Amino acid sequence: MNSEPSPRPRPYWHVDAKWIAGLLLTFVLGPTLLVFGLTQATAEEPAVDTLSMILATSVSRKGLDDETEIAEFRRILAADADGEIQPIPGLAITVREADLADRTPRELRLWLVRQLAEPLYQGGGEGLAELATDPEMRLAVGQGVGALSVFSLETHLLLQRVLNVLAIVTGVLAIPLVYFSYRFGRLASLGWVLLVAALPGAALFGFLGWAFNPPPPAPGPEPGIAAMIGPLVGSVLPPLARVISQTFLAALLAGVILLVLSLIGGLVFRRRRQAIQRADAPAA
Repeated sequence: MNSEPSPRPRPYWHVDAKWIAGLLLTFVLGPTLLVFGLTQATAEEPAVDTLSMILATSVSRKGLDDETEIAEFRRILAADADGEIQPIPGLAITVREADLADRTPRELRLWLVRQLAEPLYQGGGEGLAELATDPEMRLAVGQGVGALSVFSLETHLLLQRVLNVLAIVTGVLAIPLVYFSYRFGRLASLGWVLLVAALPGAALFGFLGWAFNPPPPAPGPEPGIAAMIGPLVGSVLPPLARVISQTFLAALLAGVILLVLSLIGGLVFRRRRQAIQRADAPAA
């Protein structure tokens, strides 16, 4: 006889327990994916890139591609006997003629402010204050960091600790979901949870990363703070959103793969069981 033993009927409450575990896991997995994405966004390289873009956009009233300040740098350097200038008085940052070569105005601005962004990421206001060459400047930069301290190593480490807790809770809730599911439904249950938890974040951050395009500032000789908000958001938000969206897109893809595997596995299992039943039919 090739027939398989009939599976024991599952207790009716297993279905309810599966739904409860699945709902709880979905509510926890969404924030877990968000915190993981923020952890990726506050890692050193993307965070320093974001800080550099914020600083460069904030101090470039005519845009990152404007050549006016670069031309002024060249004029001052040509008249300077040492061949170098200190663009920010009181901070130990210098620009030489060689630094201007083969760099566009945008690249030069980002390179210049990156020398501020790196110590700011590592040590916050105290790290930036180490570049100051006089006490007044040290006090000013140490206290003037403000919201930029969000993009720091300290924030990154804090998010990692939160992520560890959420990951443990997610793992604990996944165990009953898998246990109370049935056969290839275990894959489907995890797939649906991933799909539902990741879809809102993938849609939101995908839009902000690839479709969001704020209007350019109105033309004017000296745009004010309000007019600079658009370019600042447009320069910083899309790259940051793309980093975060990768987490949600990966979870979304994993959910689709699990659902496909569950479907294929279920079809193969049913075909195999039907073949066994047909083989046993003459002997019945």
